Amino acid sequence: MLRYLPIGSGAFIPAYNLFVGIGIALAMLYLQYQPLFKEKSDNEKYKVHLSLLVSIIGGFAGAFLFDAYSQGIDLTFENISQVGLTFFGGLISGLSILMISLKLFKLPLLETLNILSLPFCIGHFFGRLGCFMAGCCYGSPTNGVFGVVFPRGSLPYDHFHELIKIHPTQLYESFFVLALFVFLLQTKYRNPFYGYLISYAIFRFLVEFLRSDNRGIIFNQHTLSPSQMISLLTVITCIGLIYANRFLQTRKTLSQA
Repeated sequence: MLRYLPIGSGAFIPAYNLFVGIGIALAMLYLQYQPLFKEKSDNEKYKVHLSLLVSIIGGFAGAFLFDAYSQGIDLTFENISQVGLTFFGGLISGLSILMISLKLFKLPLLETLNILSLPFCIGHFFGRLGCFMAGCCYGSPTNGVFGVVFPRGSLPYDHFHELIKIHPTQLYESFFVLALFVFLLQTKYRNPFYGYLISYAIFRFLVEFLRSDNRGIIFNQHTLSPSQMISLLTVITCIGLIYANRFLQTRKTLSQA
């Protein structure tokens, strides 16, 4: 719960940036040792790395723009400091750019995304730890055993104006993603990319009910938060793609019979 970590005399580094950087670095390191990735040619590896670089940059841009849109903040030099990052906005925009890049490089789309799913979990895990350190994405008040008290000067304290126990929703998400990583690793799930997206979307839809930070508005409705709307669309899209792929595979098999 330290927004800035001391790294020397009078020098500090934002905890969120540090944890995100660690997550990306460890995710990339893990990717290098995955058997299916190691089997690829150097040229294919280069294309995947380049696609990831572009998608990470695009993901941060998407997270920034989506937060400005959902919070109703005009993008001016005066307001730019008020804009944060929305994870789901970054995930969807980053994945979209990644898929476009992979298609342009003529790499097998689902196969490559399946290889990248476990590294995604690693980056996601550390990113949410960074959120916990920064105090953003905080939860609602609770008397439960898992409740934590953020210190004075933190974002939760500025919101509630008192030292109270709140749901550490950032840690809930981190450890959910860690459990998902272990599950996908141990079960050898056929399409871990769909498993990651659907499982996280369902979890995110539910954990949104425990959030107390400003969730924003999209589609001019207040019933569901922007992240809940994206969660629903993500689950529907993934299920549709799964059944569409099965239909095409069945049709191909029948045509070859």
